Order: sequence, then structure tokens, then C-alpha cells
Amino acid sequence: MKRINMIGLGVIALIATSTSFAGVMPGLATLQSRDTAIAQTAKQDSPVKLVLAMERRPLIAIASGQTEWTPLPSGSALRPGETIRWVVTASNTSDRPIKNLVVTQPIPKNSIYVLNSATLPSVEGAKVDYSIDGGKNYSAKPTIRVKNDKGEIVIKDAPETMYTNVRWTFGEVLSPKTASNATYQVRIR
Repeated sequence: MKRINMIGLGVIALIATSTSFAGVMPGLATLQSRDTAIAQTAKQDSPVKLVLAMERRPLIAIASGQTEWTPLPSGSALRPGETIRWVVTASNTSDRPIKNLVVTQPIPKNSIYVLNSATLPSVEGAKVDYSIDGGKNYSAKPTIRVKNDKGEIVIKDAPETMYTNVRWTFGEVLSPKTASNATYQVRIR
């Protein structure tokens, strides 16, 4: 089936884009679909609303030991070593199901993907894949070929520094009038 990139859906909300975020603010998340029925232009009403939000963990430990994420205010400075969580929310605003919805998000420059931090949308059949080549190829567990001490070529898991994109498939069908979240974390360089 043909895959269609959908950028500029009309209703894409981002947390503030100040100079403090300039090095880590990813571009707009993109939607892709193997079903041409949901392809839209910016001038049309879109059946999908995509919201991208950024959150941070407080540096002081919480007594309960639970991780508490808070929205990142506009103009906040990001510190090297700090962990940030991106929350991608996809909402089907239409009265019909959306089939094969795929959302792709780049790993922001000046940050490193935190391995195993991506969460799945709460949709049956949801999955997450990663790219280490700028979004050309995706895999559930990216690998690389390297030479070992004996000079043999072996396959190893790709290091977290090589991850460039996260891609979620929101199951086979996103029901009408529903929303689902997916998240991933990055560490600021």
C-alpha cells in the first residue's frame, strides 16, 4: 500500500518555541497513513488532531519514589544531562475510524534518545519502531554491523546516540472521537 506523509494538519499544537528550545525542539511530528482516505491539506479540516507537549522531571527526588512529570514552561532553559519527555497525542476528531495511523517524531538535535523509554499508544495492535538513519528505515530494535577484536563482522544493538526518529503505529484502527498518547524521553547533551 502507498504511504502518505501528512504535514501541516491545520491543528498541530506545540509547546512554546523560544530560543531556549532552539537546539532541541523537533520539527512537527508527521503523520503517515497507508490509507489514502485520510490524506488532507492544510486548507481542509483534518480528521486527526496532533498535539506535541514537552515535560520535565524535577531534579529533587520525590519522597514516594514515583517519577512526576510537569509541563515545561515557555522559555525554560534546558540543562545538559536533564531528561525531557515528549508526549504525542493523536485524536480522531471525525465520526469514522482512522485506519493505519502512523506518527513519526524526530529525536531532537542536541539530545539523545533514552533507550526503552518510548510508550505505546493505548490502541489495540499499537507498535513502536525506531530509525538510526534519519527516518529512511525503521526497526523495532535497530542494529549495526561492527568489527570485533578478531576482525569479524558482527551485529550489535545500535547505541542510543544513533537513534534519529521514533515511529508509532496507532493500531489498525483509531476509533472515532478518541485520543491516544505515546511518549518518549531524551537526555539533553
